[in-house]
Amino acid sequence: MGGAAVIVDDLAGVELRETSQPVYDRPFELGLLYEDPRSGAEHYLVRYPRGLVAQWHRHTAAHTIVVLEGALEVNGQRIGPGSYCHFPAAEPMHHAPAPGESCLFVILFDGPFDVEPVAP
Repeated sequence: MGGAAVIVDDLAGVELRETSQPVYDRPFELGLLYEDPRSGAEHYLVRYPRGLVAQWHRHTAAHTIVVLEGALEVNGQRIGPGSYCHFPAAEPMHHAPAPGESCLFVILFDGPFDVEPVAP
């Protein structure tokens, strides 16, 4: 049998905290949803503010994004609520709020979070 299920029945109730990362021009908000002590997988609720600028970057772990509100620009493509995107491990990528938009999304890392800026 597996461990206890993690159920968040109201994402709007998740406490978001301000964080800064080296590939963004200003802070944004995130809330931890789940962290797996065995694999290091990390799941977050993330809110990007309107106008946030991001650099191209990569992560060691593969990860998946599901957009809940607003719009996200991913590798030059605009995606909105209900959209899904997956990035293989170590693949250069760019994601930021679409011009004029803020964005709320869930991001699921298959392993521990890290970030490395890369040239586009």
